[in-house]
Amino acid sequence: MGFKWRAGYHFTRKAIGAFLFLVSTSCYGIDFEDFAPFQGKLSKEYVREKIAKFLQYSPEIQHYFSIEEEALALFASPEAKKEGVSEYRLAFGVEVPGSCIGFHKPLQEMKIAIDPGHFGGEWAQLEERYIDLEYQGKRCVFDEGTLTLLTALLLKEKLEKVGITVLLTRTEKGKGVYPENFFDWLKKHPELWKKGVSLSSLFRGHYNRLDLRQRAEMINAFKPDLTFVVHYNAVDDEKPKNFNLVFIPGAFCDKELEAAEDRYHFLRLICTQDLEQSSQLAEHLIGEFSKHLEVFPFNASLANSLKSGKGIYCRNLCLTRLIHGPVCYGETLVQNHQEELLKLSQADGVVEGMPCPQRVFEVAQAYYEALMTYLGGEPCNPSR
Repeated sequence: MGFKWRAGYHFTRKAIGAFLFLVSTSCYGIDFEDFAPFQGKLSKEYVREKIAKFLQYSPEIQHYFSIEEEALALFASPEAKKEGVSEYRLAFGVEVPGSCIGFHKPLQEMKIAIDPGHFGGEWAQLEERYIDLEYQGKRCVFDEGTLTLLTALLLKEKLEKVGITVLLTRTEKGKGVYPENFFDWLKKHPELWKKGVSLSSLFRGHYNRLDLRQRAEMINAFKPDLTFVVHYNAVDDEKPKNFNLVFIPGAFCDKELEAAEDRYHFLRLICTQDLEQSSQLAEHLIGEFSKHLEVFPFNASLANSLKSGKGIYCRNLCLTRLIHGPVCYGETLVQNHQEELLKLSQADGVVEGMPCPQRVFEVAQAYYEALMTYLGGEPCNPSR
């Protein structure tokens, strides 16, 4: 027995290089003219500081942009930058947007999207997101995809009771969002499985990528005011420590501005207040995790991530990049921590006919209270 968890929720282009032809940027309506309303608005200092604070993890991404005297210039390649041929230029202005909460509407007009991470159920072993460990004479068996779904269902119920309209990207255990079953999809791509690559690698590195994009498209079509991406954590350690953390957008790494689609989202995060609002919401969420779960935030450095606050990290995950609007990607509790093993394997509650640990009720309450506090319009400190 043992647990399966693989580091790297960050799906790099290297991991999916052979499959990018299926997700060409032309499918996603990339048009830099979307940013025309921001021409001559944002100050040079604001743009420079935002890139440094939230967006640039690797120095190499500067091959694709430059901060000039009068504009931010984007380039399609390092060669284009050397030749001075820009793909798009955003003229600077004088505005320095504050970080105030941008929601001033009744709860009955709010739209919230919730993405329960992973698949769970029959796919848990293929996606390598399951726990099967023995502790204190008890065998603890559960999977992350089912935990996230239970959390999302509970949170949805709470939000709808106060009048908020909610979208769940998936509503069934063991079912993702991409419309085609994994094995049906696999039959159409023998060029992948004939190479002897494991089914798990194909599921995680290729099929899951399609599913993540489908989730992002569904969320963006819904046009939510904000999005929660719900995950639980695990650590490849025999005796791991327990902690919480929250990801928000940002932290572009080497080679992550090669595609026009990625440069589009880089510019979107500069122009909009999505990052600032994600950061504010994340502060409330990490605080409620600590309060309700009595587990404290992770506070060390993380690879491919920029630390934005205690337990809050910018990271260029697929969903933090592709989803428009404020987004918080919760990674709460370490599932293979000894105490959490026992708590998360309990069946002391029921949600829509599925056994549910009391611990999951506590996690859902933390998400709910974080949102309610955020929407409560606490005094804003623009200089924060």
